[in-house]
Amino acid sequence: MPTAEANHTLKLLNFTHTAEQINQLKDTAIRDFNTRIDAIVAMDKKARTFENTILAYESAGDDFSDAVEMPIMLAYISTDKAVRDASTELASTVQKFAIELLTRRDLYQALKSVNTRKNPLSPLDKRLYDKVLLDFKRNGLDLSDEDMAKFKELKKKMSDLQIAFGKNLRDFKDELHLTQEEMKGLPENYLKGLKKDAEGKYIVTMDYPDYVPFMDNANSGDARKRLEFKFNNRCAQQNTAIFNEVIQLRAQIAGLLGYKTYAAYVLEERMAKNPRLLNGFFKRLNKKLRPKAKAELKERIALKRQESGSRENLLHAWEWRYWNNRYRKTKAGVDHEKIKEYFPLEFVMKGLINVFETVFSVEFRKSDIPVWHQDVTPYEIVNKGDGSLVGYFYMDLFPREGKYKHAACFGMVSGKEMPDGSYRAPAAAIVANFPKPTPETPSLFTHDEVTTLFHEFGHVTHNLFTRSKYSRFAGTSVSRDYVEVPSKMLENWTWYPEVLKTISSHYKDGSKLPDELINRLIADKNADSGLVNLRQLFFSMVDIELHTKPTSDPTALYAEWMKKVSFIPMTPGTNPLASFSHLIHGYEAGYYSYMWSEMLASDIFSVFAEKGILNPEVGRKYRDCILAPGKTIDELEQVRNFLGRDPQEEAFVKSLGLN
Repeated sequence: MPTAEANHTLKLLNFTHTAEQINQLKDTAIRDFNTRIDAIVAMDKKARTFENTILAYESAGDDFSDAVEMPIMLAYISTDKAVRDASTELASTVQKFAIELLTRRDLYQALKSVNTRKNPLSPLDKRLYDKVLLDFKRNGLDLSDEDMAKFKELKKKMSDLQIAFGKNLRDFKDELHLTQEEMKGLPENYLKGLKKDAEGKYIVTMDYPDYVPFMDNANSGDARKRLEFKFNNRCAQQNTAIFNEVIQLRAQIAGLLGYKTYAAYVLEERMAKNPRLLNGFFKRLNKKLRPKAKAELKERIALKRQESGSRENLLHAWEWRYWNNRYRKTKAGVDHEKIKEYFPLEFVMKGLINVFETVFSVEFRKSDIPVWHQDVTPYEIVNKGDGSLVGYFYMDLFPREGKYKHAACFGMVSGKEMPDGSYRAPAAAIVANFPKPTPETPSLFTHDEVTTLFHEFGHVTHNLFTRSKYSRFAGTSVSRDYVEVPSKMLENWTWYPEVLKTISSHYKDGSKLPDELINRLIADKNADSGLVNLRQLFFSMVDIELHTKPTSDPTALYAEWMKKVSFIPMTPGTNPLASFSHLIHGYEAGYYSYMWSEMLASDIFSVFAEKGILNPEVGRKYRDCILAPGKTIDELEQVRNFLGRDPQEEAFVKSLGLN
């Protein structure tokens, strides 16, 4: 019989919503929420307490989120276009409603009127109280009526544009039809996974499982050039204008609220705190990366000139992946297609589970809970020893029509303390687009894809091991520049021989990844760390620049900084920002979070490296200090609690192979 913890969660895991039901939900969920909010506002000021005002507001918000979160997720996972469209429309309605809610002066005044001096709050409750009020302040509640009206108009307009940008990208379809000759260099397994047109040509789509291996391996420079041009022009007609307008809207919003820039507005609530501190991080890293990146670039260009006869002294955007991969194969001796044969999905998952059952002292059990597609595998995770439920975990790994195009962890149900005293078990899913199995071969992962799986599982651990009292502070509800720490931290496991042995099994004979290949793989880890990390630094720097000094032509700025920072020029006529969804919703003025988080993650992992990467005692301390708190305490304090000191950059620099 399911426990109370399980029952609270299971009743929310409903994936059967029809388009009609989702459309009806837009009205009913908002109506029910408003009824509860109006009751809070109408209460006599003298009767207000933390419980009947702040907690009542939080409870109403939690119930509203529970009602809409799963239907909204269907926009990313449903096979029914009508459901996806209704779900997208629901997301738009909810975003607009959130803007309206956080700009209600009557509600703000009601919440502010709670007397915390007469009845002092616990540190956690005071944190909740301060956070609730800050949400309203950052949404313009201290503005005049005229400026507030303008603020709301700008926010609604931006919300519409963000949703349109994402929908355009999800619905976008394009492909390249190529001859057998143009497919030379690509592995047989890749070719078998492609469809063909009526003329027998291979159809290569813009989906990542098609695009990335093609750019890495296709010998035809002309074919790579055509594919890269198409890929970096996805939704160019619709989304370029949207991106430009969103940048301008953000600058206006920040100005209204009294911030010098939108970056300053965003960073106020991040670990990095302000653009000045962040730019210092960029400069230090850029200085260390450039010499190594220049040396790597010189080696790749020399190989290009030697093998292609080209006299050019640069790598184009459609070339850098190919010649980098070619260099690593020929000079470093690492054939990632060969390594891929040792990573069939089923065994990788089995190995991953074994590793993390040990590290986190848990057990994974296949579950019969509801799923949204036949390809989805559900698990329940329980603590070793007492068998208490930790949470539920879904794997949705293969591409399909209308599905989210990248790899991500979706938090589905937040952990929180329930009125009956139980703790609601969290639920999360990895939604990805790894290659599907074919009749001849299973789904085989490159080492990069194995690392991606570990990365997303890091987000799962953050969602599932949370023990926050309030859902507002649960799991990944941390600062955006901290949210990637658990995911980046777990990537480290994929570079250790004992883990690589555990998760590998050749799909033909079951043999483990040989020591020779493991040694080459590890030795090759930083073969391109200069170029790859300068590319990440470029994304981070151009993001902050766009949100510090907004320009009427972001694409021109992107092109300028791409060449200046990453050494690789943007292809003329392309519009990469039209598909750069990170900067539209979620990581605006925050793309740096990946590198910032990696710096913190490297420092945290140094403890595992010293005391044993499968050490359950370190795993328990990591669960308690980093994963369980969520945002109940400041992120810097969490890191200090685990490390016993302030974080440092040395481990990160060392992990990149830099002096």
